[in-house]
Amino acid sequence: MNYQELLTKIKERINVLEAREDLSILNASIEKSKIREAMQFLKQGLNFDHLNFLTAIDLIANNQIELVYHLYSYKTGNRVVIRVKLEREKSEIKTISDIFRTAEWHERETYEMFGVKFLNHPDLRKLLLPDEIEMPLRKDFTHPDFEKLPEI
Repeated sequence: MNYQELLTKIKERINVLEAREDLSILNASIEKSKIREAMQFLKQGLNFDHLNFLTAIDLIANNQIELVYHLYSYKTGNRVVIRVKLEREKSEIKTISDIFRTAEWHERETYEMFGVKFLNHPDLRKLLLPDEIEMPLRKDFTHPDFEKLPEI
């Protein structure tokens, strides 16, 4: 299925706010309230059976956090990227870990690094960092230990 065919099928079920093709992969932006519906449709209706990546981008200038979900279909070989923008100050969204088990770890990492809360996640806690380090991948992150970097 090519980019345009995939976009048409998704638009039949989900309101797509913005779409573009990047390296022959569909990148579609949707509303955060539609994330579970979109993921269930992609998995069950379009055979995207693997969430291989989930991360966030801090769009500090727009006061937003953008979530980026990469999905793959072993059956068809298709790839799709779903993007969702959240308010930076209230960055929370429903979990998809019950739809894609791989999302459990990806959501925990995104929570730890960007502070995104995944509602109804079964075990939303930090993976690696100590409690005093919060959201280190946000662009406004500060920490005393990182202010005294040696000059190179």
